[in-house]
Amino acid sequence: MPILMDFQKLLISHQMAQNIPTAYNTVFTDGIQHPELFLWDAWSYYDQDGIHLYCLAVSRVKEDGTRLNPAERNSFPFHIRHFSSQDEGGIWKDEGCFLTPGTAAGSHDAKTLWSGSIEPLTDGRKLVAYTGLSDVDKEHCFLQNIALAISNDGYKIDKVADEALSSPQRDWAEITGLGYYLDHPDNIGHNDGENGGPIMAWRDPFVFLDTENKIHLFWAAKIDAHKNAMAHALLEKDGDLFRIARLFPPTTLVDGAEYTQLELPKILYDQSKNLYYLIISTCNRLFEGQSDDEVDKKVRLYRSSSLEGPWEPWGKNGSVILRSENLFGMTVLKPDFKNDRLLCIAPYTDAAPDELSLTFSRVFYVDLDPVDVIFP
Repeated sequence: MPILMDFQKLLISHQMAQNIPTAYNTVFTDGIQHPELFLWDAWSYYDQDGIHLYCLAVSRVKEDGTRLNPAERNSFPFHIRHFSSQDEGGIWKDEGCFLTPGTAAGSHDAKTLWSGSIEPLTDGRKLVAYTGLSDVDKEHCFLQNIALAISNDGYKIDKVADEALSSPQRDWAEITGLGYYLDHPDNIGHNDGENGGPIMAWRDPFVFLDTENKIHLFWAAKIDAHKNAMAHALLEKDGDLFRIARLFPPTTLVDGAEYTQLELPKILYDQSKNLYYLIISTCNRLFEGQSDDEVDKKVRLYRSSSLEGPWEPWGKNGSVILRSENLFGMTVLKPDFKNDRLLCIAPYTDAAPDELSLTFSRVFYVDLDPVDVIFP
């Protein structure tokens, strides 16, 4: 118990140092428009207590009291925020900060945190997977690592792995040997991107338990400077946490040439149909520094009879389910396979009107037969 208390004291100290607001006392309806935080990217799980929503967050105000321009938020450390709902997303409560960047100099998550997932395990614990960025230097701000932590209750972190589960620097030879693309070790994570393309992609891990309760992890990757892929690993027990038992070769999608970046993969399983669903967010960014006005962001849906694919677009007209709504980083709050629909929520991009930019939409359904998006 003293170790846990010290960890919580450290977390509180870190929140104060990073200008992270405490839990906001007023509940949110019709989405989440937080007055103190910009919010983006979503992941979630549900249990007997309701729905738990997590996202990336940063204060709307800098430490000097001036307003943070959303376009410059990558220059500031993010934290992971937790919200909860007991009425399937009608009303949301701010549960406060869930995880902050690491405090150890040189650690795999010392610079900032990017997106991930959380999944209840068979022993009652919650496995937390997230992207940790190393603090290298001013020219290499995007060196990403796949990281793990454990939460006993979904409200606080109880253990953080000392090392990255997968480190592109440490594991460069293994990763590239399987067919994944990473820039030269000396250039990994460079601000200018990879060989004229967007920044590196080794991020957004999603935890999935299969029908035998084996733990899989999927995340965003590349097979070329401009070509996206999805990474897939099988985990095995390693003390209180896990390690990679097998890293599979890259998974590519049939329409992957339509976009350069694959992000935020999420997988669901409909046992009655023996179908797996893959949800990703994509964009067609050609190079780092390209104007966001030129970047087309979409959310896509695929299906497969196997976790290893092949994945086919869900709709007869293709994989796109969200394209012009300025929504990105969607999560499925609760599947309703009996009625062929998914209860979802997504944050608005910074291309949305100012009052909606980097806030959360109200909940909506993705109907699966035929594919359609319905806002109640």
